[in-house]
Amino acid sequence: MMKLTTALKLTPIALAMIAGQSFAAEFSQKELAYMPANTQIELFKSGMISPVDVLKAQKAQYENTNDTVNAVTYAHWDKALTAAKQAAKRYEDGTYREMEGVTFAVKDEHHDVGMKVTFGSKLHMDDAPMTHADPMVSKLKAVGAIPVIQTTVPELYFNWITSTDAWGTSRNPWNPDFAVGGSSGGSGAALAAGYATIATGSDMGGSIRIPASFNGLYGLKPAAFTVPNATLYSYFSGSGPIARSFEDMVMMYNVMSGPDAQWSVPTVGKQEKLSKAVESLKGMKIAYIGDMGTSPMADYVADGMEDAIKVLRKQGATVDVVDFDFDMKMGLLEGVSNLAFSGAMGAPMIEAYGDHTDQMTTYTGALLSKAKKHHYGPQSQAKTEAEVQRMWTKLSSEVYAQGYDLVIAPTMPTVSVPADYNFITDAPIQEDGHTYDNAVGMMYTLPFNLLGWLPAASVPAGLSPDGVPFGMQIIGKPDDTATVVKVAGAYSKGAPTFYKGDNLPKGVK
Repeated sequence: MMKLTTALKLTPIALAMIAGQSFAAEFSQKELAYMPANTQIELFKSGMISPVDVLKAQKAQYENTNDTVNAVTYAHWDKALTAAKQAAKRYEDGTYREMEGVTFAVKDEHHDVGMKVTFGSKLHMDDAPMTHADPMVSKLKAVGAIPVIQTTVPELYFNWITSTDAWGTSRNPWNPDFAVGGSSGGSGAALAAGYATIATGSDMGGSIRIPASFNGLYGLKPAAFTVPNATLYSYFSGSGPIARSFEDMVMMYNVMSGPDAQWSVPTVGKQEKLSKAVESLKGMKIAYIGDMGTSPMADYVADGMEDAIKVLRKQGATVDVVDFDFDMKMGLLEGVSNLAFSGAMGAPMIEAYGDHTDQMTTYTGALLSKAKKHHYGPQSQAKTEAEVQRMWTKLSSEVYAQGYDLVIAPTMPTVSVPADYNFITDAPIQEDGHTYDNAVGMMYTLPFNLLGWLPAASVPAGLSPDGVPFGMQIIGKPDDTATVVKVAGAYSKGAPTFYKGDNLPKGVK
C-alpha cells in the first residue's frame, strides 16, 4: 500500500475509499445541508456521500428550526426519502441523470401531481390536490431532482413580505425579527435555513429577486417567455431559479428554460445552455444606475454597492456611475396592477375573490376591494404599455445606446423590514433619514418587470447592521441572459461568501 500511495499520490479520502470507509460521517449535518448541488453531484458520483445523507441532514435542519422560520406549507420527507434511495442506486449502477438526488423546494404556486396549492390563502386550504405537474417541477424531476417541501407565499402573491392569516409569518434565518421577502419568500428562507438545495420561484414585481436579496441568495428573473409559463400573455411575470450559489442557479436555469412538451406555451429567444465557467469581464462596460430616481437607498446599501463595483472592476469591467432617472409618469404598482387586472388574470380573480375580501389577510383584501371598484380594461392596459415603451426608450437611449453592455442597481433600498410588516396598516419604514413608501420592497425591482423582456438577476452584496443580507441586481439587454450570467459568475468570485465555512445564518441554530 505504501508504494501504491506514493506512486499515485492518493489523498486521505481516496485511501479511505479503498479501505471501504463511509464518508457521510466526514461532513457535519450543516455541511451536508448547505452543500451546493454541483458539489453534491460530484460527491454522489464518487460514492463519498449519497442523496440519502443530504436529505436526512436537510430534514434535521427543518425539524430543528422551522418552528421559528416557518417557511414550509407541506413537507414530503417520506416520499423524498424513497426517491433519494432510488437516486443512490442510480449512482451505484451508473444510470444517474443530470441533477440526480438534488433536493428542491417548491413555491406554493408550482406543484407536482398530488400537491395542494393554497396560494397562501385560507380560502384554498381545502382545495383538492393537483392532478398535473407544473412545468418547472416536471422538468426538474425529469433530470433526477427531488421535491422535498412546499414553501410559504404572501396571500395570492400580493406582497413583498411573506406573512398570511393562513400560514403565519415567515422569518429570516439570518435574523428572525426581519422579513424573508416575497412572494417567493418561503423558498428564500428554506434555502437560507438549509431545508433544500435549490428552490423554485416566480417574479411579477421582484418576487424572485427580493427573497434572494433578503436571504443572501442568487436568483434570476428570466427574460419573458424563456421559461414555460402557464399565463400566456403575462410578459411581466415569469418563473425562475433561486439557489445558494451562482453555479447552482445556472444549472437550474438550464434545466427549466426552453420549450416544454407538456405545455403548449411559446418560448422565445436563445435557448442554448448557459455556462457556469467564470470568464474575465475585460472589455465589458457596465452602468451603475443607482436608485433610478425612485427612492434613496439606505447608507449600508450604498456602501455595499461601492464594494460590488470594486469587485466588478477587479474582474476587468469598466463600471461607470450613470445619473439615470426613469422619471415615472405613473406609480410602479399602478403600472403592474393595470397589466395584471386588465389581462387574462384580472376579471376571473375579481370574480372569484371579490365577495370574500373579509376572509383574507388585510393587504390582499384591501387590494382586491380596490380592484373591484376600479374599472380595468383596454384603456388601463394601453396606458401602462405606453408608459413601458417610454421607459424602454429612455433606458435604451440614455444607457444601452451609449455602449453599455448591461446595468446594475441595488435590489432593494433597504432590508430593515420587520418580518410581519403590513404595507396597508403599518407606518412607513424610516431609515438613515429616509421615509420609504410602503411599497419599498418593489421599488427597485418593478421597473424590470414592466420591462419584462430584460433578464435580471439578484446576487449577494452584503449584510445590513442587523445581520440581514442585501443584494445587487444585474440587468441585461433584451433576451441577453448570457451576459447577465457571465457578469454574475465573475462577480460571484469576489462576492460576500455566504453559506461557506462558518458564514451561515446566525438567527437559528
